Amino acid sequence: MQRVPNPYRKITKRFLSLGAVGWVWQIDDEIALKFPRHSPSDEFVHEKDIYDTFDRHHQPCPHVLQSFYRTEICLFLQYLPGGSLLDRLQSNQTREKHEVISVNRLEDRRLIERWTTELCAASAWLETLGLVHGDLRPANMLLDKQDHLKLADFDSVARIGDTALGGAPPWARLRPESATGAFGVYGPETEQFAIGSVVYYMTRGFEPYEGPEQSDWPVGVAVDLWKMQKFPEVRQDDALEGLALSCWRGSFASLRLLQVAAMMLPGSEDVAVAVDWSAERHLEMGEKCKALLEQGLAGGAGRNIKQYM
Repeated sequence: MQRVPNPYRKITKRFLSLGAVGWVWQIDDEIALKFPRHSPSDEFVHEKDIYDTFDRHHQPCPHVLQSFYRTEICLFLQYLPGGSLLDRLQSNQTREKHEVISVNRLEDRRLIERWTTELCAASAWLETLGLVHGDLRPANMLLDKQDHLKLADFDSVARIGDTALGGAPPWARLRPESATGAFGVYGPETEQFAIGSVVYYMTRGFEPYEGPEQSDWPVGVAVDLWKMQKFPEVRQDDALEGLALSCWRGSFASLRLLQVAAMMLPGSEDVAVAVDWSAERHLEMGEKCKALLEQGLAGGAGRNIKQYM
């Protein structure tokens, strides 16, 4: 088993999160450092490889979390102080265990429209690489200090046309045959389905079929409704909820067409002020990360990591 430095012992900066793939620490105002939980898992290696693909083929996408530098056992990532979209939305709720008791406030309408446009733009950019994110949900979307949305966590990225591994609704598209493992293939339909659920969550303040009125439903009812393609009711005069319904129905032949539709929302005008990471800026940050390692990042972690450079 490959030895990985213990972040709790070696890193002296602020702890941010612990997920299924790794833990993340803030290094400074611009950089976060992600370690695998144990030896680098297949998912961790896959995310590193995906970031390598991003660097080889395209200018940095302003709606995707940047990785400035990578070794075999760590990813240097763009630090975003706004936390995840999930944290933001749940902070507006009163919850009891896993149930939503009430929604105390909704985010500004124009901000939701901007987030929708940025999410669609990130997904359409991945499509130009022949890829899908594969795990679109609010926990994997981060906010910067200006409240711009960035797509993150690329350990589940798949190629368009690959067999879909499935998942739980409302983020995974279900069909009646899903009980037998037939989830279809990854592509615009699977991604836009998840996007529709994210948009609905933002407009209502709770996940589809998770609202206070559904709190006493028997287990499995919502899953059956998704399989039968019985979608939550939407407000017909609401452009965002209409977009969500179109996504659930798979109305867009490509994610680029979905992006075009999202750009018709008034809040999309605010997307232009998002930080655009130039290739030059990306290289500059990469050099900064390498220098941090050379200088013995965070009380010795750098010396342990350098052997994998």
